[in-house]
Amino acid sequence: MAAKKPSRPWRLLHTVNGAVVETKHRSQPEAYREVAAEKERIASGSSRVLRIRVEKWSVEYARWEHFETPYPEA
Repeated sequence: MAAKKPSRPWRLLHTVNGAVVETKHRSQPEAYREVAAEKERIASGSSRVLRIRVEKWSVEYARWEHFETPYPEA
């Protein structure tokens, strides 16, 4: 039986002091709006996030797959 695509197929993993905080989003633009907002908070010093990882649900493999690591920038 194939796994069903989740209603929120994009997720962000924020690494904060060794812990990972996950948020899920309905679309890529919605997820990247949150990435941009978090980067602004990091730049202003009001966020403790050390890393942001974007993952997308793979229907083919029925699992989360790495899409991009927008912060820190390489």
